[in-house]
Amino acid sequence: MSYIRVLGGFGQHRDSVLLVEADIVLTAMEGNPHFPDPTPSLSELESAYNEYLMNLARVNWTRGRVDRELKRESKARLATLLGELAAHVNFVAKGKLSILYTSGFPVFTGRKKGMVPGVPTGGRLSDGRLLDEIRFDFNPLGRDLTYECRYAVWTSYDEVEPHSPKLQWENSLFTTRSRNNVIKGMPSRSTVFIKVRAINSHGTGDWSDIVSLRIR
Repeated sequence: MSYIRVLGGFGQHRDSVLLVEADIVLTAMEGNPHFPDPTPSLSELESAYNEYLMNLARVNWTRGRVDRELKRESKARLATLLGELAAHVNFVAKGKLSILYTSGFPVFTGRKKGMVPGVPTGGRLSDGRLLDEIRFDFNPLGRDLTYECRYAVWTSYDEVEPHSPKLQWENSLFTTRSRNNVIKGMPSRSTVFIKVRAINSHGTGDWSDIVSLRIR
């Protein structure tokens, strides 16, 4: 096994932390081309997640002994499935960070603590629910991060070429999530260019690759 790997120990994590971790993994692994046939399956993992969430909500309401045991058992099952999926990710990725980071699992690289975050990958723009909205998603890097999504709006060749370095990157959106980031007020028939970088308590990472979308 490569020294560089995703971490798979989830059994001792707090309820709130485990739910967030499972949600991040499910989102990152869904449709991930690097892991076309994950083991265990994502449907099995999602079923365990939903069962755990239901039992957690019930025990917080009833405080009953049986409900506490059901919650404990469903938590153990979810943690076990996450650990098995982490092992699958490590087997497929074989230590390649560019693949490991797309899985949503926390990644151990052997580096010293206090490092600035890496570069987000998988940026994708799509139409929002309204005509002047766009949605920006990308692969998460981990926890306790803030992301700066900086974008430029191109409307006319009279201003500048669409891929010119002279594009005015004047607009930023700061977020703590990697999906469903909505930007409003986009001019019709313009083209939006966007890039993202991660920020933690140790500094700011490098910018991601630029992606673009033509507004309807």
